[in-house]
Amino acid sequence: MSTTFDLPAELSASLAGPAAAWRFVERFAAHLGAPVEEAHGCTEEELAAAEQRLGLPLPGALREAYGRFGRRFDLFGGQEQWIPLEDVEVEDGILIFMAERYWYWAVGIRLDQAGGDDPPLVTDATPGDPVEAEWEPMADRFSAAFVESVLNGNLLCDDMGGMRREAAPGDIDHVEREFTPLPPFEEGPAEDGRRWYAGPEVLVCVDRTDPDVELGWLCVRAFNRQALDGMCAALRGDWTYTMNY
Repeated sequence: MSTTFDLPAELSASLAGPAAAWRFVERFAAHLGAPVEEAHGCTEEELAAAEQRLGLPLPGALREAYGRFGRRFDLFGGQEQWIPLEDVEVEDGILIFMAERYWYWAVGIRLDQAGGDDPPLVTDATPGDPVEAEWEPMADRFSAAFVESVLNGNLLCDDMGGMRREAAPGDIDHVEREFTPLPPFEEGPAEDGRRWYAGPEVLVCVDRTDPDVELGWLCVRAFNRQALDGMCAALRGDWTYTMNY
């Protein structure tokens, strides 16, 4: 692993736009020892075939993301998973490219907002049911949500994933004191979403998307076992492996 990968600085820089997001993901993958190669992207022929099948051009940032990383499903292997290019579809006026692994929700781009280079995203809790579909804003820029999807898909601690437990009183104060807070990747108030923090070798996510957990989940993703163990020792509790849920 490179010793020059400054995780807080790299993550902050990744939010500057699509080019910065691609650079972060490439450096992130290289730091993990699995660098991105040219063959890991979808080919121009495959991208053109998808556009012909859909009857519309892919939004700029989405097209480039598939062109660079479309075969690297290991980068997006968590709860939210990228849909293979050949299965990307349009439903209810939404170009859907990502979904929860059991399709409890989906993520896409509104066709009437798809013309920009870095379009906003929407999410739907009832995919497959256009009568009940309620598409709501998720992120104001594709590239920011793309970076977060990579973080969510990589729990980075050997082959066992990361660790998580229910947040307890005082946990958030400790996290905010010891780690660098990152700008939000998604829209919405902090009490209803996910907020990320970074240290030199550790990512911490305070996840308040579960309405059944009062203070939310405290999730730890680390680059090495020592960093993971150190975080769990600093905030003791009933930690469990997330196992790439």
